[in-house]
Amino acid sequence: MSWISFGIFLLGLASAVGQIPGGWTETQVIDEYTRQIVFSVKNDILQTLSANGIPVHEFVPLLSRSRAATGSFHLVKIRIGYGRYIHVEIYRHFSGTPTRLEAIQVGHTKTSPLESFRSW
Repeated sequence: MSWISFGIFLLGLASAVGQIPGGWTETQVIDEYTRQIVFSVKNDILQTLSANGIPVHEFVPLLSRSRAATGSFHLVKIRIGYGRYIHVEIYRHFSGTPTRLEAIQVGHTKTSPLESFRSW
């Protein structure tokens, strides 16, 4: 198989599963696996928001996207109360090392698209 054929095969496989290698998946309703990842860094999220004077009245993860690299990155929309939403990015290495909060973006609404906000 030539490299070109192999590349076309990978792109076809990626489209069949809804993700281009290294790219973000489509936005979807959060699943239990991702919910557990979010709650594993909930205290870090709350501490960061509190340190920046942002009150949290509820903590409800709603939507997510993910991408694979040397682990998995998860981009998540979370409702924090009174019509306010945040987007967070979380990293989980395949080796099982501790999951970590990468970034938080505030000022979102229910309809804000869930898009990566960090430059790579």
